[in-house]
Amino acid sequence: MICPQCGTENPNDAVFCGKCGRNIDQAEVQQPVVQTGTKKFVRCSDNKQIGGVCSGAAKYFDLDISLVRVITLLSFLFTGSATFWAYIIMWIVMPEEPCGPLA
Repeated sequence: MICPQCGTENPNDAVFCGKCGRNIDQAEVQQPVVQTGTKKFVRCSDNKQIGGVCSGAAKYFDLDISLVRVITLLSFLFTGSATFWAYIIMWIVMPEEPCGPLA
């Protein structure tokens, strides 16, 4: 259970908060919300070469980052400015967040 006053997580059978000592009333206690299966398309701030777009795409699609970078490079070579402008737009639009280690 989470204490409504200080936000400390306590055991489910607790009557008082272990941090602030408040009486925990079962009716007003909120259980933590667990989000599962949500994916966000973001630029990775901790594993980037230029803008983090390729590392964010690799994390989102669960691919090897080297593969995504090679595909992007080949796309630059064969399509030219279309891929360049798509990369620049994604660099501007995508939010930047730490992604942790990539596979």
